[in-house]
Amino acid sequence: MTPRSPPDGRRRDRPAPDPGRGVSDFVGFVLVFSLVVSVVAVVSVAGFSSLESARDAERTNNAERAMEVLRDNMADVTDRGAPSRATEVSLDEASLRLGDRTQIEVRDPNNGKTFLETTTFGVRPIIYDDGDTELVYVMGAVFRDDPRGGTVVEPWRPVLDEERTVIPLVETTSASGDVQSLQSDTVLVRASLNRRVTHVDRENYNEADIWINVTSPRTELWERMLSDDPKISCPSPAAGANEVQCHLDYGPDEVYVVGTRIAVDLKR
Repeated sequence: MTPRSPPDGRRRDRPAPDPGRGVSDFVGFVLVFSLVVSVVAVVSVAGFSSLESARDAERTNNAERAMEVLRDNMADVTDRGAPSRATEVSLDEASLRLGDRTQIEVRDPNNGKTFLETTTFGVRPIIYDDGDTELVYVMGAVFRDDPRGGTVVEPWRPVLDEERTVIPLVETTSASGDVQSLQSDTVLVRASLNRRVTHVDRENYNEADIWINVTSPRTELWERMLSDDPKISCPSPAAGANEVQCHLDYGPDEVYVVGTRIAVDLKR
């Protein structure tokens, strides 16, 4: 069959394909694909960064709870007479160690006839360190120390009463006498009662001038913790000082300074 011609008698040919159109479609596809890949890459990087930050924060929070359990187990030994307690701490990529000595001193510089002239203890804090944040157990308190600023997780709690004042000093020390530091998946912290010493003075202390002095690299945290009690005054330490000096703003009738030595052993 012969194809029919248009009514005007002229033959209509199809327009020749434009070679530039295929190039334009290809360039458009490349641009869209590149945009999609870029968006996926940005979202992936941001997402992974957020996930890592969330993981690190949760790991530190878990360690903080473990240090609170450690504090409770220490209280079983110091306050409730348990001979020993063991606490398991998961480290992952962190470390656990006994830190340098913190010096705690209770004294009345104006009264040289009593034990309060000078009573000094050297305490080895237990430190969890993940490279960014340190969690520190020292003398019944738990500190969280990081570059953004430190916080008092659990405070030290002396009994400050005008009739009877009790100042508990928990002297943690190495069970082996050596420097202890471990990096492992899990560390067992064993605390054993070593010695308890109680200083008692029943004389009237209404005119007493009792000070609690702490020498520590975490002076600011000690000052903040102790000055939270309305019965204690702590002048702000000088910049760069490693000692805080705090004063009892009353004269107690009886003073008890209870020193408990705890032997600490870190084991895998």
